[in-house]
Amino acid sequence: MAEAQFRVAVVADLESARVVASGEIDLANVGEFQDIMAKASAESAALTVDLAAVTYCDSAAVRALFALAATTALTMIVASEGPIRTLLAISGLDRVATVITEE
Repeated sequence: MAEAQFRVAVVADLESARVVASGEIDLANVGEFQDIMAKASAESAALTVDLAAVTYCDSAAVRALFALAATTALTMIVASEGPIRTLLAISGLDRVATVITEE
């Protein structure tokens, strides 16, 4: 099975920023993911990370999201079913950040 290509983009204004990621977030690309989230959160009052199109996150991605939640009012958007929603619940990220389920 081919690995889902990681992509990330930022949509921002003065009040909020939205980081939209897709594919797999792992040790190979988590640095880019962290850098983009840090820059977006520094430039806006609120940050939303859209993970609805993410198919896999490893522990490095989970650590990056926990670190961000410790310093930013973080909202995450996830698909209604699938491994990412389950990962957020098992890891406890859903207790330190707002999680919105996309239908």
